[in-house]
Amino acid sequence: MKKIITVITIIIASFLITSCAKEQVKEPAKVGVDDTFIPASNAQLEKYPVAGFAYKSSKVPPQEWDRWAKMAAPVVKEIINKIPDGYVLEVRGHADARGPEAAEGDKPGNMKISTDRAKAVYNSLGKSGISSPKITYKGVGSSESLAGADPKGAEQRRVTFVIVPK
Repeated sequence: MKKIITVITIIIASFLITSCAKEQVKEPAKVGVDDTFIPASNAQLEKYPVAGFAYKSSKVPPQEWDRWAKMAAPVVKEIINKIPDGYVLEVRGHADARGPEAAEGDKPGNMKISTDRAKAVYNSLGKSGISSPKITYKGVGSSESLAGADPKGAEQRRVTFVIVPK
């Protein structure tokens, strides 16, 4: 009987040692470039919106653009060069909460206005020498209001930048 218990104990111990050894051999979880790069870059990009759009206008304000280009263009260019495969820089247009989101009658709607703003900044980037297949644009209407700001205020009329999955 003692021999059977000893044999069973040896079998169980061998099994446990083998199982533990397999777990120790497992490769540690890899931290990808996007695990740190994307959040850090988005936090940096958040600091550089293009603002100053007139009500219902998608025309990039020249003074605001010149100021933005001096401060933010080098940062944006560097980030674009480092965007990992599978991601793009989205130029995101915003509108204030006045007017409808979708077109109604002769009103173009916030979605169209915000898309036109995003496209105008996208085109301005290209004219400034910042172009890449990793840049896209999108309008979000008034769905992403600035917290703490009047939803119908001028500060809502802006274009932001964010790295998103392709």
